[in-house]
Amino acid sequence: MAVVVTVPRDSALQLRLVVGTNPETGAPIVNSKTLNKIKSTAIEQDTYDVATALVGLQKYPLSEIRFEKESQLTE
Repeated sequence: MAVVVTVPRDSALQLRLVVGTNPETGAPIVNSKTLNKIKSTAIEQDTYDVATALVGLQKYPLSEIRFEKESQLTE
């Protein structure tokens, strides 16, 4: 069986913002802003701190923060 190596790749930080309410269902309307090419060496706490600072600059309230890490599997 081959040895599989995980190679970290750049990640993405996504801010999901509530921009309104659906008048028919009352469900929140959520839009996202994505920052790509976050270095794989970025620490989660530092990334979260930056995200919360960016939320303060947004017009709409925050629904959630997503940090999507990518990696490549090779032999």
